[in-house]
Amino acid sequence: MGYQFETEKVVDFILKNSVKKVLIQLPEGLKPYGVGLAKEIEEKAGVTAYVSADPCYGACDLPIQEAEILNVDLIIHYGHSEILKETQKRIKILYVEAKSNLDIGKVVEKSLSFLKEYRNIGLVATVQHVHKLEEAKKILEKNGKKVFIGSASGLVKYDGQVLGCDCSTAEKIKDKVEVFLYIGGGIFHPLGVFYTTKKPVIIVDPYTEKILNVKEIGEKFLKRRNTIITKFSQAKNVGVLVGLKFGQSNPQLAEKICRKLRREGRNPVLICLREIIPENLDNFPQVEAFVNTACPRVGFDDDFKFRKPIISVKEFFEVFKNDP
Repeated sequence: MGYQFETEKVVDFILKNSVKKVLIQLPEGLKPYGVGLAKEIEEKAGVTAYVSADPCYGACDLPIQEAEILNVDLIIHYGHSEILKETQKRIKILYVEAKSNLDIGKVVEKSLSFLKEYRNIGLVATVQHVHKLEEAKKILEKNGKKVFIGSASGLVKYDGQVLGCDCSTAEKIKDKVEVFLYIGGGIFHPLGVFYTTKKPVIIVDPYTEKILNVKEIGEKFLKRRNTIITKFSQAKNVGVLVGLKFGQSNPQLAEKICRKLRREGRNPVLICLREIIPENLDNFPQVEAFVNTACPRVGFDDDFKFRKPIISVKEFFEVFKNDP
């Protein structure tokens, strides 16, 4: 399961920018590589390297404050593409996408048996596999399929790439396709594609070489979300959550939602926090439901963990039939 960690590029950047101290940040799946990367970078670049053990949920979840406390010159962020260019003004960030070296040909061929009833296929992937989409497209076209890849925009850097919070590449082509083929591991991103497009999504996992159609899981998820939205619409006392992570904070939007809630006869309260977890929200027994203005997937896929309804900004404006 090799990844392109681009150590030469990292060392070159460190030397050219006279960096003395770095903070290495990796998502959970790449954390096991952290110790080896730190050792290699220290030896080759002559720097002091820290490895962050805190969770990392995306390129929006940068350890800016931690880097300042440690007085490091550079954050090396592995596993995601850049989305927050303004952070460069505060501290240097080097993004290493850690693209996968895994072959996808065999498992894409295997997926053809799941695609018999479909002709028009949409392709999506995370940044680890997005460079393999053209290869997958050729395999599918060779077998008589018509293939579409949505163009990049918004927070997305590459055509066909999807983020947990941005499936716009899929949304752009949803009316042209019957099904989406997602190349990557896990269910997090394909579930986002399903929720955004309401189209079947088939996972092609190059790590396990397994194929999974998320339609049944996705439909159960949609029913659960509808129930939560209904419960939220009945709440009088509402907590509006403001994220304190650098790339997820939107106090202006939260204040706008509060004004809207007051006009609707509700009693809102602004609650700020770094981690949106049940234990933190349970400290506010007066609050009946929450609106999350931070990462839209927090309290979304794992809503069953929360005792009270928690909805996204998009869902909030759907409830009140208004645009954000």
